[in-house]
Amino acid sequence: MIDTDTSGRLTGHMSWTLRLEVAVSNRLLAYSPMPETVPPTQWRRIAPVVRSMGFLAVAAGPYGPDAIMTPLARLAAWVETQGLPLEPSVILDQSTVERFILIGCHGMAANSRRTCSSQLRRVSEAFLLDQLGQHPPIRLKAAATPVAPYPPTEVARWLIWAQSLPTPAQRRNACLLLCLGIGCGLAVEDLVHVQGQDIHAGPTGRALVKVHGRRPRTVVCRYAYEELLLAEAADIPAGTYAFRPDWQDRTSKHVASDWLAKYPRIIGRCDGAVLQAQRLRTTWLVDLLNAGIPLQVILRASGLATLHSLSRYLVFLHDVPEAEAFDLLRGVPA
Repeated sequence: MIDTDTSGRLTGHMSWTLRLEVAVSNRLLAYSPMPETVPPTQWRRIAPVVRSMGFLAVAAGPYGPDAIMTPLARLAAWVETQGLPLEPSVILDQSTVERFILIGCHGMAANSRRTCSSQLRRVSEAFLLDQLGQHPPIRLKAAATPVAPYPPTEVARWLIWAQSLPTPAQRRNACLLLCLGIGCGLAVEDLVHVQGQDIHAGPTGRALVKVHGRRPRTVVCRYAYEELLLAEAADIPAGTYAFRPDWQDRTSKHVASDWLAKYPRIIGRCDGAVLQAQRLRTTWLVDLLNAGIPLQVILRASGLATLHSLSRYLVFLHDVPEAEAFDLLRGVPA
């Protein structure tokens, strides 16, 4: 509808209508957050705007009501406590969502926080595009470039270095880092939680390491490192951390790198020699792949979830001669 005001200018009044399916509408209307998530008194105040944003989110398509209503309710409740206007254009603004993820979600588990962040960002982008005509932020993505494995000669030098450090504690930390990294393929987040009770000898002398955390499993140490691993772990008390038992913050990502920064050199080598925990794990993975070990065995031992996680290491695998490749493909007995 168009009319004129007293200044003689034309004024346009426009509206639009969109109907959701009855089942979807009922779920939006029936939704109520848990009292510990949003108190009932606060929910009564913010329910209309949360349902409005839920309608926008479902209409735009990123998520259904069962997935998105709780994150939206958390976000709106936090916005109200910050004294911001309860309007979708404010609540779903990119800067508001980012502040909520950084400040308002500090009590959530890491995985839940990442999921909430992903959901709200997608809804925000859909709202910016559909309602305000703004384009979502440009996503920049770089190809993953894994660190190269250590060549065998360098691994040998690192073993010499580890066993030549001046104090028993330094030698033990260095040997355990090498054995758990290149012998068992543990990432830093797994390695730092290994205790004395988690390292033990299994049948036929093999060394077993029990891994805790988000990827629990039991790993068999590679033959070349099992004797050294068992020897270094023999005197570690059951409930004591194996690597750097004096380090208090076991959640820190710098437990290994901080310690390695103190001992960057190998005797007889150039000053630029650096030992990296990630390269130790890469060396272990590439060795297993080159050995032709079944992929499901590697995935289970490494804690990786998909074959795609291993694809980045294909560039480091040994070339197979054409004649050998033909025999392997044909199935000729060795």
